[in-house]
Amino acid sequence: MTVLENVPATGRQAEPVRRSVYRLGAAATLLGVVAGLVVTVVLELGVQDPFGDVPTLTYLKGILAARNVWLVVHLVFAFVVLLKLVGLLSLGDILEQGPARPLARAAGGLAICGAAMFLITMVHDGYLHEYLATSWEQANAATRPEWVPIFAEGVRDTLGTELGSLAAMTGLAPIGYGLAILLGSRLPRWVGWLGVVGGIGAVFTTGYLWMTGNTDLGYAVLYPVFATLLPLIWYVAIAVLLWRRGGAAGASPVNPPRHAPAAGRAGY
Repeated sequence: MTVLENVPATGRQAEPVRRSVYRLGAAATLLGVVAGLVVTVVLELGVQDPFGDVPTLTYLKGILAARNVWLVVHLVFAFVVLLKLVGLLSLGDILEQGPARPLARAAGGLAICGAAMFLITMVHDGYLHEYLATSWEQANAATRPEWVPIFAEGVRDTLGTELGSLAAMTGLAPIGYGLAILLGSRLPRWVGWLGVVGGIGAVFTTGYLWMTGNTDLGYAVLYPVFATLLPLIWYVAIAVLLWRRGGAAGASPVNPPRHAPAAGRAGY
């Protein structure tokens, strides 16, 4: 009986910690967004167009022309995706307190899978491709042509893992989180719709690039919109919501549910 009486007090004591974690999630998400924008601009201006469909030798020589920048950019991108994952899992913690818990948990699992595949992509594109480009540069005239198809195969493998990451973390995970928001949370419904619409676009982009390869339409139009612009807006919105949820305990809900909440959903 004593244990049962202490449960509410324990929950009240844990609430400030949880709110602090939400603010840490917001800060991590914003840091990931800003760092991602910076390294994308550095990659665009300092190395080569990340959305361009370029020949293998052009891609290879672009890495060699800015070897250190290439390595640093991909290392930062690896941390960027981890920072964004913190934000997504923090959002999932909020949504798991409501009726859409299964959707939130599924979305969190997809986000983790997508982040893992993105890390593999960064290892391939950043570290392995720099090694292959350097090996091509150091090879003699007789063996140098042999490195080109190896590099091209590496690019192809990298595209595959990148598309897997895009489908999971930028496509299916936002769809899951968005539906969880729409199905009864107190979070703004437009954020839910943004996750659903942007996620569907990312899934379509994945399918298009999977079927057509590295095309101008795929990487010059679809990828920048559904894998860069809309996710950027989505993550900023998540960061703002997490920061607000981490505010004062007496803050009013952002958007009340359409139906009266049950007792177990009072804090949702």
